[in-house]
Amino acid sequence: IHMGGESKMNCQDCHQAEDHFLKGEAGSVTITHVHPAHIDCSDCHTGSVHKNYLVNRHTQRVACQSCHIPTFAKALPTKTWWDWSTAGRDVKPENIPKDPYGLKLYDKMKGDFRWEKDVVPVYMWFNGTMRRYLAGDKIDPTKVVNLASPMGSRQDPNSKIYPFKRMGGKQPYDAGNNTIAFVQVFGLPGSDAYWQKYDWNLAIAAGMKAAGLPYSGKFDFVETCMAWPVHHMVVSKDRSVKCQHCHGGKGRLDWEALGYPGDPIEKKNR
Repeated sequence: IHMGGESKMNCQDCHQAEDHFLKGEAGSVTITHVHPAHIDCSDCHTGSVHKNYLVNRHTQRVACQSCHIPTFAKALPTKTWWDWSTAGRDVKPENIPKDPYGLKLYDKMKGDFRWEKDVVPVYMWFNGTMRRYLAGDKIDPTKVVNLASPMGSRQDPNSKIYPFKRMGGKQPYDAGNNTIAFVQVFGLPGSDAYWQKYDWNLAIAAGMKAAGLPYSGKFDFVETCMAWPVHHMVVSKDRSVKCQHCHGGKGRLDWEALGYPGDPIEKKNR
């Protein structure tokens, strides 16, 4: 509704910059600058913007995006799974599987993919800051490694329920030091880059050396996940999420994960 139709807004209408620090980086790895990185609808839409009192009350703890972005990847599919562990296999082009959208499900350089369209987001508390995996952090390879997730909780007054895209996959890690591996994937002919020799051990050794991290010489693959905040593809009120989509029956919210014993409206109606 912002960049289509009659509004004709540009990216920079929201992503305003000061001294080359661009707003809208809260979900990225840019963590060094001191300027506010988070963009919110309330930067422009302030006060009681709805005619309905209950809807206005919801905006105290529910982000505008949670209702006005019922799904994402509306026009084109988005990648939701990337498995590096299967890369390196030679598969004839005619034998490479494709999904219903015509997109490849495998690439020798990158492994297996999964694509989805009209994706219902995952909803989590978010206070505008992210918790990230940092280089050298120890991991537990028996569990899914969370590389990026929103910070916030029901008890945090600065948190609201936001929609997120969950990105999963598998990637190499140092099996001796239990750290996520840095891999040199691209390089000149003759280099140890993965896309040159398709040798994970050589590519990891080169990547870890470039990153200034120790490498044990042993590697394996671990499942990882990331959560990316969804801010684009806002729809008008007639196409937004309705009460019954979250409350009553099998709604789209995981109430227990959000810190509630269950759907508060459903319990009240009982």
